Amino acid sequence: MTVTNKDNLLGWTAAIAVAGIWGVTGVVSKPLSMAVDPMTLVFFRYVTAVIGLSVIFMITSRFTSLSKDLGSSLKIDKGDIAKIALCGIIGQGVFSLFNFLSLSHIGATENGVIQGMQPFATVFFGMMFMNFKMSKIQWGAFIASAVCIYAMSVGPTNQVENGSSVMGYVYVTCSMLSLAWTAHLRASLAEKYGSVVSMLYQYISVAVMGIIVVVAMDLDLSQINIILADPLLLGLLIFLGMGISGGSYLIQLYSFKKIGVEKATMALNLMPLVGYIVAVLTLGEQLHLSKTIIVSLIVVALYVFTKFEAKPEINKSLKPQEA
Repeated sequence: MTVTNKDNLLGWTAAIAVAGIWGVTGVVSKPLSMAVDPMTLVFFRYVTAVIGLSVIFMITSRFTSLSKDLGSSLKIDKGDIAKIALCGIIGQGVFSLFNFLSLSHIGATENGVIQGMQPFATVFFGMMFMNFKMSKIQWGAFIASAVCIYAMSVGPTNQVENGSSVMGYVYVTCSMLSLAWTAHLRASLAEKYGSVVSMLYQYISVAVMGIIVVVAMDLDLSQINIILADPLLLGLLIFLGMGISGGSYLIQLYSFKKIGVEKATMALNLMPLVGYIVAVLTLGEQLHLSKTIIVSLIVVALYVFTKFEAKPEINKSLKPQEA
């Protein structure tokens, strides 16, 4: 298929839009996490996400061209229920919980940079379980980013009043690892059932677990009134649940179609920079020359890491489905 200049323009626009949407997750979550306790906020987020993705599924399932990639049926194999629940509870629920907790201690800038380390962590888990290998160039990019992260952690930090920057970094690292740990399993489920269907069931599993937690911990769901009473917070929750956790997948799929998965994925390396700029402009977080240089270097390291991604080596002694 011939890719026209128009396709390239539209594809890259969509890919950068996804990087922008995902890059502002910390910025969007910050006001919400300061208004509602993190555990309850996780429940609110995924109930909203279930509603949003359900609507998206009802629309896309009617179009063959879309349902092929997004999923046309809600039927799943019994053997995959546990996998979906694992991806939902750990890859979504725990990820969000620790992410919200981190924002009670550090700024959206620091949060976004650590979350931007997803490619590194995903490949590490791939090395452990799927025979992935890192090239020398990738190792160099990883080491460079690790040094940058250390420099950021000991440099000026947008620390929240009465918060602990150390705890903030611990929480966001746990959040990032929770998502990265389930990345390959989530990818396999999306390939089998379609991205919207697989994510919808993951969100449902988080919502169901949330109901159990709400009852067990006697959480105060009346906190939703705080959000409903504030148009800004309500808009942020809807965007968090329906935009970031829903509509962005459709935009990303469009970018895949126009410019390919590899190029579209490259754009996600802009996430830390996007988060940093938006946090400075909207949340009043401090702009430091040193931090700007560090974030820019991390974006370059992420680009190099993704550009020179090594392919997984399959153990020929194993059957294809066991590799």
